[in-house]
Amino acid sequence: MGLKDISFPGIDLTLKNVPKTFTVFGFEIAMYGIVIAVAMMLAFALCLKLAKDDGQDTETYWDFVIYAVIFAVIGARLYYVIFSWDYYSQDLLKIFDIREGGLAIYGGVIGGFATCFIYCKIKKLNPFRIMDVASAGLLVGQILGRWANFFNRECFGGYCDNAFRMLLPENAVRADE
Repeated sequence: MGLKDISFPGIDLTLKNVPKTFTVFGFEIAMYGIVIAVAMMLAFALCLKLAKDDGQDTETYWDFVIYAVIFAVIGARLYYVIFSWDYYSQDLLKIFDIREGGLAIYGGVIGGFATCFIYCKIKKLNPFRIMDVASAGLLVGQILGRWANFFNRECFGGYCDNAFRMLLPENAVRADE
């Protein structure tokens, strides 16, 4: 089993050379980031369609998404840093190094909700109507986000011996014990 392989031995399937990153012009790009970006775009497209179907002004969503994405990412990072404070308190500049990982979906959702309430208060809109549409986008983002975790080889559950178990090179020895 190669270092980039992901195997599902219970169904006799091995995916060869599954990349975590790829390089473009010397710049390393994480598959995790690509999948999350695509998830955001698809989630937003769904929200636009639902808003239009509901008779809402889609321009509201175009404006809102700019703030929501920014503050959701900030919220995701803050949540992660708060719960990993022992690590970040030793070097505060690492807080800003998101290329090393460290975003938590809970903080992103909190940041998005807070942004929605503030945005709607300023624009005199009903936040629950916006959140009703945005919740479908959140679901799309969460579903596709699991694929980002797949490429990142994280959040895959504990060791087991069922048919759909996943085997990574790092845990191949442990799983065979």
